[in-house]
Amino acid sequence: MNKSTLIWLKRSLYFLIFWGVFYFSVGYFKYFSLPPMGVHQSAQCDRASLAQNYFYNGFNFFYPEVNENRCEDGIVSCELPIISYCAAISYRLFGYDEFWFRLITFFVFTVGIFALFNWIKNYSNSLISYVLIVLLCSSPILLFYANSFLPDIPSFGLILIAFYLFFKLHIKHAYLPNSNSFILKVVFILCLGLSVAIKTTSLVHWLTLTSLLVFSNIKPLNIIIISKKELAFQLCFAILIPITWYLWSRQLAINHNADYFLMQLPEWTNWSNYKDAWLIYLNNWPDQTFVLPLFYIVTFGLVVQFFLFKKSISHLWFLSVINTLGAFSFLTIMMFQFRYHDYYIITLFPTFVLNWIYILAYLSTLNKSFVYFKVAILVLLIIGANYHYNFGKKNLTERYTFGNYWEQSHQNPSDYIMFKNKIQSINISRNDCVLVGYDISPNNILYYLHLRGYRFYSDQSEEKLSSIIGNAQLKYIISNEETFEGQVKKYVGLKFLKSYKNIKLFQIIR
Repeated sequence: MNKSTLIWLKRSLYFLIFWGVFYFSVGYFKYFSLPPMGVHQSAQCDRASLAQNYFYNGFNFFYPEVNENRCEDGIVSCELPIISYCAAISYRLFGYDEFWFRLITFFVFTVGIFALFNWIKNYSNSLISYVLIVLLCSSPILLFYANSFLPDIPSFGLILIAFYLFFKLHIKHAYLPNSNSFILKVVFILCLGLSVAIKTTSLVHWLTLTSLLVFSNIKPLNIIIISKKELAFQLCFAILIPITWYLWSRQLAINHNADYFLMQLPEWTNWSNYKDAWLIYLNNWPDQTFVLPLFYIVTFGLVVQFFLFKKSISHLWFLSVINTLGAFSFLTIMMFQFRYHDYYIITLFPTFVLNWIYILAYLSTLNKSFVYFKVAILVLLIIGANYHYNFGKKNLTERYTFGNYWEQSHQNPSDYIMFKNKIQSINISRNDCVLVGYDISPNNILYYLHLRGYRFYSDQSEEKLSSIIGNAQLKYIISNEETFEGQVKKYVGLKFLKSYKNIKLFQIIR
């Protein structure tokens, strides 16, 4: 075993110890066996239902299904559901337990952060690398979603791996050798392509790398990329992955169901509505990204980089500036989507990372007279990371505390899990069409009960309810509100079967 391998193994061991201590100290691992809950519980149940249906209905990857609308089809168009598919395989191997889904998400995230750690170490020492990792991973958004069922975290982890490999393969370092490994090139293509396919927002980063390649042909910019032609091929192969899946997904939308998960371009009605969208976003999510005042400091870093151009590290400057402009443009265009979704910012986190790496590289070019300035920055980083860690730890607890503002579950999953156990003796088949109400989210109740069918919520019209009851082959009704039962009784008879708390199961009598 050569010296470089030993150094890498030693670094990996230290990182894993640090990683375990960090997450153990915030009490993280006790949340791994929980079903989807918390803010945006519905989005998590949607993705978890993909895995559940792969598990129950066969492992045909190209036909993702959700629990809602079983009587029509259940097949939906969506972004590449590879994480849900891997979760379903783990259910088959180890038994059905959401723990495995959370673990897979967290594993991809961990590998991505380890790649980031090694990337940062190219421009700083281990202490700063660890401090910046703590600062980043203490973000309330990342802490909560790092083991969730959403695709944003795996996409983020994969894009960090892709950026690290991009530098290892294509950017000349001051003293570290570049790799020419075929395996690393394949991994780079897969990580970049899968990241975009899993979450379309990551297209910003593919465009950033492509733009840097284009600008590298302008000699005065001094952007040096090793083997431009090879990089161009790799970028083309990478983008084929999301394009291929997107074309297939569009066919699913046409032949089976409307777009279910795909982010839609907003229709701006007027300036006032757009301004309100920004106000909603700014009033809710900035301090869930980075605690105030750190958010303002991080934002200042994004702005100040425009005035810190250094020709010797021009590739880093252009990469960070292009990515910042791309991320801000995406945020601006899609603000109507971002206003109620804290997790949408996750795949834009590389913007902050690129900015930090550029500033580290810039500071390393300053002469010894700036040593006290550098020490002051290090001290402030440590203080900021500690402050952010404490805030993130507190916020994480709040997000799992029922009734807290940051929790916001639509359903208490434990009630429906208990109800599921109680109705097992009735032997309801997953092929028995069930109507649940009220559920404001498409797949929450159906997912928790491992059933397929329709859901109805209080704001829907009577015509919709009449259409479902009249056209679907309904066998059972599950209700959590007496008002809903009254609405249903206008059309069919109900035979009471089982109940738990306010949740009741009825058989339909026609």
